[in-house]
Amino acid sequence: MQDLSENEQAELLGRTPQRKLYFKFNEYKYNTDSKERVLSKIENLDYLIKGFELGCITIWTGGTNAGKTTVMTMITKQSILQNEKVFYFNGEQTKDDFKNNLYKQTVDRKDIYTKQYKDSNVFDTFVADKEVERLNRIYGENLLLYNNEEPRTIDFILHAMEEVRVKYKVRVFILDNFMQIDTATNDEYREQKDIMEKLRTFAVNKNIHIHLVVHQKKTDKLNPRITIYDVFGSSNLVNKAYNVISIIRVDTLDEENNEYKRLSKAMFKERYDITKTSTILEILKTKGMRCGVVGLIYDKDTKTFKQQPQLTEEIYEKMKNQDNKTGDKKEPCPF
Repeated sequence: MQDLSENEQAELLGRTPQRKLYFKFNEYKYNTDSKERVLSKIENLDYLIKGFELGCITIWTGGTNAGKTTVMTMITKQSILQNEKVFYFNGEQTKDDFKNNLYKQTVDRKDIYTKQYKDSNVFDTFVADKEVERLNRIYGENLLLYNNEEPRTIDFILHAMEEVRVKYKVRVFILDNFMQIDTATNDEYREQKDIMEKLRTFAVNKNIHIHLVVHQKKTDKLNPRITIYDVFGSSNLVNKAYNVISIIRVDTLDEENNEYKRLSKAMFKERYDITKTSTILEILKTKGMRCGVVGLIYDKDTKTFKQQPQLTEEIYEKMKNQDNKTGDKKEPCPF
């Protein structure tokens, strides 16, 4: 009995164990282990947010066709290549489209062929058979998709998430998208708050990472560059998220608009030339290093983003001297 703790002794004697409601500070060991995380493999994004830490939620937002689903399939690929298993709730794509897009992102351009639809000017692209066999081995047992024929309420989805976590050791969960989770009442904001509370509790308690796609609010005039206050739904969503990242298509921006000029300046501070950018990731909130922007280049054939090369020191200084209004002050992070 003397070797047992007080709670173990109480349980052995059939008594209710005493609950310890506080600790002395010196009872906590100073931990020098790095937190567990999964990387996006977009180098500057991983630097700014310090990777996707387990026990957290990342919200991805942006306008229609900004590339949210493309980024999610890229994260799926990169997570699995880091020996993680992924659960994917896909509310919009068909299984065939999802699989084809994912596979095209994982191969070289030479392994993609074009197929004409009947006698028309319509063409589709597919992955070569020899690559399909290889990709089936990579993804077959490592990617689990929610069955959309089942109810899509948060309780059903969480039940599936817990089952794959326990059974397959899944630690990366992608929900694309938040609006495809069914609600049962007319009080949308209340239900959204409850859904987010359940997701955050699941992420923290189970030590997993959730990527949550959330659209921007619909207004009379959609601004491609948004703030955290433009994210659809209750403010509770962004408050509970560890990271909030906006995806911006540069070709939707008006170059004469002041917002484009401010974004161009923010890009230049991170040493990107916006005129050579396809898409921008803007970190609106993070508990990592800091907020900022990351330039991406889009490959239409493989439907893949890659990080845009940053300006060399020589070119950066030359462009900086041409515009004496450009400084080095960092954009503030609102959180």
